[in-house]
Amino acid sequence: MQNEQLTQEAIRFCYRFTKESYELTEKNVMKLLEVEDNLRQGVKKLLSKDPKVKHGKMKIKQLIRKDEGATSVDIAKTELRDFQKVAKRYGVDFAVVKHKGSEPPVYSVFFKARDQDAIADVIRYYTEKKLMKEKRPSLHEKIKEFKQKLANMPKKTRSKAKEKSR
Repeated sequence: MQNEQLTQEAIRFCYRFTKESYELTEKNVMKLLEVEDNLRQGVKKLLSKDPKVKHGKMKIKQLIRKDEGATSVDIAKTELRDFQKVAKRYGVDFAVVKHKGSEPPVYSVFFKARDQDAIADVIRYYTEKKLMKEKRPSLHEKIKEFKQKLANMPKKTRSKAKEKSR
């Protein structure tokens, strides 16, 4: 009898010890998984963030600090916005400075000295775009021409054209 009691007590002790160690191990593994997940997310955030290198439009001090020098081009205010779009498209770093005391306002656009080829491409593309805009006939002028043609047409031919189109 005593053997049976000792055996049952030993079995209960082993069962309790195993159960407690299992629960403890489960808690520790869950904590380790949480820590690992947090570390992975932190590493992803660090890797995904680009270094704080600024591109595109910036202040003149930042541009000069960034490289050895800068070149400049003078631009009127009306052309400034279009020019900035083209410069951003080509990935050129630039700074805009307004000349004080000039009427109409004139702006100087400073570029990195290393970007000479890109600057040439930007200026070429911008001038082509400007010339294409100037060559393109105005929509208002086309409408006026069609109105005049319509006014010069006899009334009967106009009404026939309306009837045919319906």
